[in-house]
Amino acid sequence: MSDTEDEEIQSKIIKITLVGEPGTGKTSLCNRYLGGSGASGSTHGAEVTAGQCLGLRPPVQVQLCDVAGNTLSTTMLGNYLYASDIIIFVYDLTNLASFEKLNEWVEKVEELYKDETDKPLMAMFGNKSDLEHQRAVRLSSVTAFGADHSLEKFKGSARTGEMVNAAFTTLIARVMGAKVTSLVAPVSQLPVREVPERENQPQEEASKLIMNRAALRQVQKKESTSVCVVH
Repeated sequence: MSDTEDEEIQSKIIKITLVGEPGTGKTSLCNRYLGGSGASGSTHGAEVTAGQCLGLRPPVQVQLCDVAGNTLSTTMLGNYLYASDIIIFVYDLTNLASFEKLNEWVEKVEELYKDETDKPLMAMFGNKSDLEHQRAVRLSSVTAFGADHSLEKFKGSARTGEMVNAAFTTLIARVMGAKVTSLVAPVSQLPVREVPERENQPQEEASKLIMNRAALRQVQKKESTSVCVVH
């Protein structure tokens, strides 16, 4: 890829808009994807945050628009959706009503874009997969709904981070197309194994943080710091 193409990708901003019923975890998904804990409060109107998709090379600038669940019947929804490259319909796997309401959300969004030639990529995300034992939405219903509306399907958990990065990064890669050279896992998504400290470890002894085979370096740490090995 040429330097010019790299600059074009890095200057491009992908707007991702999340819609769905209140309490489905839209804000938590945004926070989790941007490196937060996944915890959140309620949203009023729409909240916009910015970051980078570090799962692609080169990184892609991302703008996340978290739309409040009570905007379905308002005239502001079209404004919030404006210039979206990706729209994600979020539902709660443990709340059947949140899934059934997606039909209204999809119909409303499709109505807003019916005269547009350049339509956004649309997908659905079933949140709270960490509560699979409380699932209220049947997989067959999700499959049928996705097929009826040509929606790519994902499920995961904003609380644990399961599939959040993978889903967002996959959709961004779809929008960027051949301009993206590779799909990689950010270091923050790699498994970390903690190694207990040895007793009576000298304070001046260096602790090692092994990032990968291509980059080994020693980091001086205090006696209370544990050693982490990232594979």
